[in-house]
Amino acid sequence: MTAPTAAGRLDGKIAMITGAAGAIGEVITRRFLDEGATVVISGRNDAKLQAFRAALLAQDSVTEDRVVAVTMDGRDSAAVRVGVADVVRQVGRIDVLVNNAGGDGPRQPLVELPLGVDALEDDSLTGAVASILGITWNFMRAVAPHMPAGGSVINVSTIFSRADYYGRTSYVVPKAALNALSQAAARELGDLGVRVNVIYPGPIEGDRIRSVFQKMDELKGQPTETTANQFLELMRLRRPTSEGRAERSFPVAADVANTALFLASDDAASLSGEALEVTNGIALPAESRTTFTDRPGLRAVDGTGRVVLICAGDQTDDVMALTGVLRSCGAEAVIGLRSRKAIAQLEASLAESRRFAGASFTPPLIVHLDPREPATLDAALAFVVENAGGPHGAIILPSRSKTLAERVITAPDEHADAFLNEEVTGAIALAARLAHHWQAVRVAPGAPSYQPRVIFLTNSDDRKGNVLADVARAGIEQLVRVWRHEARLDHERTSADELGQPLPPVWANQIVRYVNSEEEGFDFACAATAQLLLSSRQIEEIDLYLPTNLAATTGSGRASFGWAESLIGLHLGKVAMITGGSAGIGGQVGRLLALAGARVMLAARDKVKLDQFRDSIVGELREVGYNDADARVQIFPDCDVAREADMVGLVERTLATFGRVDYLLNNAGIAGEEEMVLDMPVDGWRHTLNANLISNYSLIRKIAPLMKQQGSGYILNVSSYFGGEKYAAIAYPNRADYAVSKAGQRALSEALARFLGPEVQINALSPGPVEGDRLKGSGERPGLFMRRGRLILENKRLNDIYGALIEASRKGDVALSDMLGFLASNKVATLAEDQAVPAALNRMAASFIKEADAAASSGVFLMNRNIAEKLIERLKTGGYLDRANTVSADTLVTLQPPEPFFARAQIEREARKVRDGVMGMLYLHRMPTEYDVAIATVYYLADRAVSGETFHPSGGLRYERTPVGGELFGHVPTERLERLAGSNVYLIGEYLEEHLEVLARAYLERHNAAQVVLITETEGGSAHLSERLRDHVDAGRIKCLAAGSDIEGALDRAMVEFGRPGPIVSTPFRALPTAPLVGRVDSDWSTVLDEQGFADLCEQQITHHFRITRKASLIDGAALAIVTPETTATSPTEHFALANFVKTTLHAFTATAGTESERTVHRILVNQVDLTRQARAEEPRSDAERNQEIARFVDAVLLTTAPLPVADDSRYAGRIHRGRAITV
Repeated sequence: MTAPTAAGRLDGKIAMITGAAGAIGEVITRRFLDEGATVVISGRNDAKLQAFRAALLAQDSVTEDRVVAVTMDGRDSAAVRVGVADVVRQVGRIDVLVNNAGGDGPRQPLVELPLGVDALEDDSLTGAVASILGITWNFMRAVAPHMPAGGSVINVSTIFSRADYYGRTSYVVPKAALNALSQAAARELGDLGVRVNVIYPGPIEGDRIRSVFQKMDELKGQPTETTANQFLELMRLRRPTSEGRAERSFPVAADVANTALFLASDDAASLSGEALEVTNGIALPAESRTTFTDRPGLRAVDGTGRVVLICAGDQTDDVMALTGVLRSCGAEAVIGLRSRKAIAQLEASLAESRRFAGASFTPPLIVHLDPREPATLDAALAFVVENAGGPHGAIILPSRSKTLAERVITAPDEHADAFLNEEVTGAIALAARLAHHWQAVRVAPGAPSYQPRVIFLTNSDDRKGNVLADVARAGIEQLVRVWRHEARLDHERTSADELGQPLPPVWANQIVRYVNSEEEGFDFACAATAQLLLSSRQIEEIDLYLPTNLAATTGSGRASFGWAESLIGLHLGKVAMITGGSAGIGGQVGRLLALAGARVMLAARDKVKLDQFRDSIVGELREVGYNDADARVQIFPDCDVAREADMVGLVERTLATFGRVDYLLNNAGIAGEEEMVLDMPVDGWRHTLNANLISNYSLIRKIAPLMKQQGSGYILNVSSYFGGEKYAAIAYPNRADYAVSKAGQRALSEALARFLGPEVQINALSPGPVEGDRLKGSGERPGLFMRRGRLILENKRLNDIYGALIEASRKGDVALSDMLGFLASNKVATLAEDQAVPAALNRMAASFIKEADAAASSGVFLMNRNIAEKLIERLKTGGYLDRANTVSADTLVTLQPPEPFFARAQIEREARKVRDGVMGMLYLHRMPTEYDVAIATVYYLADRAVSGETFHPSGGLRYERTPVGGELFGHVPTERLERLAGSNVYLIGEYLEEHLEVLARAYLERHNAAQVVLITETEGGSAHLSERLRDHVDAGRIKCLAAGSDIEGALDRAMVEFGRPGPIVSTPFRALPTAPLVGRVDSDWSTVLDEQGFADLCEQQITHHFRITRKASLIDGAALAIVTPETTATSPTEHFALANFVKTTLHAFTATAGTESERTVHRILVNQVDLTRQARAEEPRSDAERNQEIARFVDAVLLTTAPLPVADDSRYAGRIHRGRAITV
């Protein structure tokens, strides 16, 4: 030790250090002396204290006046005041108070903790609380009046007051209370200019901590060094050794002393209420807390057979309210009060309650238990066991309803002593005896077990700052932490004995009420208490705070579970199988069905998302209180609905897990190709139909027989508003495959409803755009509107280039294939300025320059690779380039444009137009969320009176376009029919022989078409039709081609051999299947239309027309009529249902193709002619009626394929002639 210098950081300061002769206290004292302080050292062992003073004076010439020793027992508040007064008389004031003194308390786990009632008994619980929390409090109260402004109080706590610390409850709980006490003192002394701060030492290197950890390892039954290593692992910091290596190690006493020096010095003049951790960076939270954000629901809370012990002081009204809530949940309460007076008051209240309630009112049992009289605790528990069969849980309230003191520094001795003995010691004592009781309980084989639950419930707001309530809260938080820790470890080491299995480890929480001053706050707390005690809900955070404003936080003005209250139990006992269940609508429906009581199988491709989503649902189920929450929700990952094997596996897994399926939700699907029909690849179209539509039938085909056998079931196909409404198709440009698949889902529900009843309901759900991740986008995938915005820009550029080429080719000066050379530079400016290129290309390039955005390369370059590839494919599909032509995207894009080709602002502008267009069609002016759709769906599923319908939870979406389906009225204008003369007509089909014959004759004989090209599937079909039309075949006016499976190739050959067509009539090659759609309840369904049969139906009746339309849309002067299959009065019901399915599904395609046609240079007419009527009774029943229908069919085809004068094809009139479905 060196003599003080003028530079000493504590020069001139007087520091009082309690526990100065201890391990840390000694180092602090010497450090303070080094820095020039006069030290006052205190302790209760006079001999030890004087020896320490002598040791200090013997070194480095420290003068006697700089070390003052005062012997006092800090647990005795009166002795402390006397001692402090004596110090002040000697040195005049105290600038720094270091509260370092404190005992260890008994080193025993909670279940074996010696209670004791003597505050001066070191090895008792009461003595431990007094020697740790009491000493610090006593010295702060005694010293504060003698501290000048600028003074500093330093309270030495421990990081273990926030950690799992086995066998040291009596040490860490009062230390935790000390932390909060220090905060209160900082607030109170701050007005006087006195700072109060806390130091949290970690495990300090030395024999003492090694001994403590060794004892702890013995108590836990773990190998030596286990506890030490656990704390080392929590440290963020590796400190350098003497050799310079960074290693984890415990901090040393000098670290604490240096921190205390800093806080005592003027360097820390701005710090108060701070906690400095001297731990080498041990990572522990300051508080384990959370705030309730939802109302606690009690609808699913069943406390039948449970007994809860309520331990209270004088809060008789609170006790009665808690009893009422517990009883409403089926549980029973036993009330334990600390005083005889309180018991008398409660008995009087109960007598009054019985007078009003009548003889049916059964008062709860009442027992006397007072932690200050340990014998009463065990006696009370024995009474509850004998008379009530419990307790299974406990609620522990404070010892008093009224606050003892408003301030900690000025609290009188009697209030401080009462708080220490009743609130802190009392809570630990109650926990100790409950822990001891439950650890001794054994559950006999076959008897139901239970997890003991405990809730510490604070008082309400005392309107005076809740100072001591918060000190108690901090101590109880640590009590709960240690109790949980010890209970878990003890349970792991305990095995069954001859009496049975031990109980699961205790779980406890603390509900903090005083932060809420609303009247309904206590009702909320009661409901939360009952839920936590009587359900399987288990909140990891210890301190559970009520919201300051219940209504604002929870959105409800009463203590309930909110919206879920009406769901809980709604679908109890049902089993739901949901595809696409990892997110979106499917995920939310699965979640809400589970909350409503159903068991749910969620299928999706992404296992990670499924696992995460399932875990979140299971967590909610536990909160609600459902039993076996883990078993209620299962997943089937890696499930692709486009793979039939996955559909088989899903059904097998669901039946193996749950034994039945009550609800089948066909929700999974894909967005599709997002291309115009004329750019859409056939494989992509098929994939969309397979994933979105055919998979639906596949699962229906597998599940429907089981539902019929079990006598009930509900199938819901999740379609889309853009799949149309009943009897009305909706065009969805750039999404034809998606629109058709969704229309098919809706039509399938309508078609199958009559066959699946009465046992099985089937409906469709058709939301519009839904607010959620899929609409907004997530990760690297942009949202729907942004994708649409980009696609609109790309298609406009593609349509402009393609249109300019077609327009230029119409002049006939340059072959279209040769014009591609003009595009090779890929430079807009070059094309605009080159007078050698056709004028249409010049104008196009000029418009690109005019519309250019400086942030995009599309004003400089014609195309990017994607647009170039589409352009080439269009030209080949339309027959303008031979398939053998080697031109490629590299030929056109010799110079790849830099990104972005379209600026984000351009894309956002288009996306905004799309969004605004949708919003303008919503009556509610907002898109529903995934939750909105899901909650509606869960209620739809509860409706047992609806089948064959479509629900539209779309925000009131209404597509503003006149429905384009209807009966044939009137005749084709003569001037249009005259334009058929000399035309080249393509008739495609095979099985509708009579219709094709009559139609061919009408074109040739009535309207003087030049020739008719018949394209059939088979050579046999060509032969049959040739015989029917032998006269025209012989005249050379009928040409025949057999397409086989290559309809596109057949069209290409026909255009090469016979010329490009005008009218094109697309009829199916094959008739509808004859298999039934549903089997009898007692049959094996082996004759029912199978999965492959339905896939073939979609290929032959829907995809067939798409393939033809895709090419026809690129033919100048073409007009396309799509014909759906025929039914007659003698057709079976299944044929009629399938025909309506086809025509409804196909109309979504026709409407979309018609709208897209308006946007292309060819502007072909695309319409649909339906040979099946909506009502079967309207079908022809005689030869005369049938002949009339065939005549109407011819008129309808002529109406839709006769050329439209250019003057009549305006924006206004053009829509009238496209996308129509005419029923004949």
